[in-house]
Amino acid sequence: MRWFPMRLMFVALMITGCTNMCGVKRAAMTPEQVVEGYLNVALNMKDVSERDKLMEYTTGTLRHAIESASVDTIKTAYIDRRYQILNYSVVERKDRTPRETEITFQLTYNDLGVENTAPQDSPKVTTENTVSVIKANGLWMIRDVLGNKTSIDFPVSAESRISARPGPGIDEPTPPPPPEEPTQEPAQEAAP
Repeated sequence: MRWFPMRLMFVALMITGCTNMCGVKRAAMTPEQVVEGYLNVALNMKDVSERDKLMEYTTGTLRHAIESASVDTIKTAYIDRRYQILNYSVVERKDRTPRETEITFQLTYNDLGVENTAPQDSPKVTTENTVSVIKANGLWMIRDVLGNKTSIDFPVSAESRISARPGPGIDEPTPPPPPEEPTQEPAQEAAP
């Protein structure tokens, strides 16, 4: 029974240590971490009530848009997912002032569509978004979406794929030319 208090103390230290090390406190988040946190919530929402988590990262125009969106709009935009995330990365950070910055991030995903098609048969969408992030009350918050560039790569059907086949001289010896037939000149008749 003597080891029980030691075990209890060890578990308490683990919980305290993980709380301090495993996550960044909201007040210590950088603008990039705020954008990533917002996207993490937005891309993993399972219920409309999680809208409040989105608003923890937003202010201004973006917050107003989320607050005023209908339940159906939130479901369509965040919950009824029809995509498969492939990649996320921060592309650029532009500091405008010590309290305002712009973060440009790129998100690549397969658009599975209404039919939930297989990822390999789905268009691959790459979107590059620029958001305004400001420091308000000691916290970085996303204020507005400033720009969006989107490109879509549609899959090519098997019938329209072009494949190259090596010709003679690359992988195969050049076939010999067909034999030439001797040409005969017409016989000239002797003049009388």
